[in-house]
Amino acid sequence: MNNLPLAVAIAALIHDDKILLIKRAKGSYVGFWGLPGGKIEKDEHVSEAAIREIKEETGIRCLFTQHLGFVSEHLTEKNEVIQHFLLHLCQLQPLTSQFVEGREGALAWFALADLPLHREEIIPSDYAMIEKMLLSRGKNYYNCVVEKKGDEHHIVRFD
Repeated sequence: MNNLPLAVAIAALIHDDKILLIKRAKGSYVGFWGLPGGKIEKDEHVSEAAIREIKEETGIRCLFTQHLGFVSEHLTEKNEVIQHFLLHLCQLQPLTSQFVEGREGALAWFALADLPLHREEIIPSDYAMIEKMLLSRGKNYYNCVVEKKGDEHHIVRFD
């Protein structure tokens, strides 16, 4: 395990009751759809990192709307933490719905009402954040543990 937690800004981009997701081509959740975003650089504020990462991953210029919350996530395998993510969920307002796919993975707009149909394809913690922090406006802080078993990932804890 990397000894230091990885600080990440991820973004919920909503347009016409649809949310933009990226199918991860690299990293810890390859092949899963998830919220776009990435590492917060040393000289950035969370809001700046979210805007930059979305521009890099999607080509979409955005405005920062609000910080929806924070999740401390442990990705575990065989009862050992293999990665610790500090996830800042930000809501951004896209200035366009047109995206440009890059190296990070395929992009698609998903109807919010249809997300339950895609639950198994979405990073478990991202699905939980969308459900609890964005749609139902629950708490703004959660501890999360995701257990990896082969290619499967399951939430063990989200509270």
